[in-house]
Amino acid sequence: MSNRVIHFPDQGLPGSVVYVEHGGESEHDDPDGHGDATGPEPAGTPVEVEARGRVEVPAGALLVYAADADGDALAGLAQCPPDAFVVVDVRGATDETVRSVGGLRDLRTLVLSGDFTDDCFEALRGLSSLGDMVVESPRFTGAGLASLAGSDTLDSLDSLIVCDGGAFDPASLRALAGAEALNSLTLENTRVDDALADAVLSLTPTLTDVSLTERPGHALEVAVLERLLRAGLTVNGVFAPPEHAAAFAAAAAEAAAEGEDEDDLGGLPGGDRDERAPAPLRGVLRDLTDEAELNALLAGPTPVLVQLTAPWCGPCHVLTPVVEDVVEACGDGLRGAVVDVDAVEWAQERFDSLSVPTVVLLRDGAEVFRFHGVRSRRQLASWLEVAGVPATGRHRF
Repeated sequence: MSNRVIHFPDQGLPGSVVYVEHGGESEHDDPDGHGDATGPEPAGTPVEVEARGRVEVPAGALLVYAADADGDALAGLAQCPPDAFVVVDVRGATDETVRSVGGLRDLRTLVLSGDFTDDCFEALRGLSSLGDMVVESPRFTGAGLASLAGSDTLDSLDSLIVCDGGAFDPASLRALAGAEALNSLTLENTRVDDALADAVLSLTPTLTDVSLTERPGHALEVAVLERLLRAGLTVNGVFAPPEHAAAFAAAAAEAAAEGEDEDDLGGLPGGDRDERAPAPLRGVLRDLTDEAELNALLAGPTPVLVQLTAPWCGPCHVLTPVVEDVVEACGDGLRGAVVDVDAVEWAQERFDSLSVPTVVLLRDGAEVFRFHGVRSRRQLASWLEVAGVPATGRHRF
């Protein structure tokens, strides 16, 4: 295989540059670390290189750059080839750093954390491959988002995360209305009120998934989350049809809470996801491959809990025993099933989901609620109880 030659600045770049060889396209990668699936799938072990002068890498390699340095040290980014990196993660970013990043036209993921302002965002208009962007600065108000309107960047942006440093104005989100690709929005440590809900709803119907956490010491307003659920959004990984929005608004608030019990998450400290091999199913969940079998199951009088999974999905392996335990605890009041989305062609269209793990509760063939990612036994059991599917008296999580 031929190599690719990249000419980095002679003075080099601070921080770490690694490459991974491209393993093909997958809809099930996890670039944001939230346990769900979407994006390009690398293969092989990351290889670190010195980003100085002439560097050869495999032709299909994807380069990732991570740095923790001041703006002056990162000035060399402006001298890098436009196709140098697919991921840039900069800690200590300044306005000048952000402007330097604007020339990296092949970026797919951009993480900016530091002390920059809105003034530099005009430089980011030409990132036509950018799918995911994370922004964290105590001086970022969101006004800079308006400078992305009508740009190549906004046309391609799929996911935006804003880690609020105190100055962010949620009303600035309205500048993103009309974005063709933006379907996921995360706002951390932000005041969650009706004004924020108004701004978020201005991004629908393209926007489908919202994650919200309140400022420290403040509880999420359940009524605000209910508004978002009624609009058809997935909120904090929880989705419920409008008629069930009121019942599951509290579940969306609970899903944002921190401090899951270690045992509830399969023994992984802090809920960390691993890549352990899947444990054999215990027979509690029916392994479905035939859509007719699913239809027969849904035609019965008992609600059905379906987990979408995949063999390569570490979080799925953590969640499966949780789902098994909770289904078992509900006795004859609940049936459980598991569907491997890699092996079953009809699963993605039938459940309208690209993410794994996803769990869907259906009653009389209609969806009652769904969630993405790993949840605890206590959470799942409590949500099922809200849906009218309680555990038997001898089971308590």
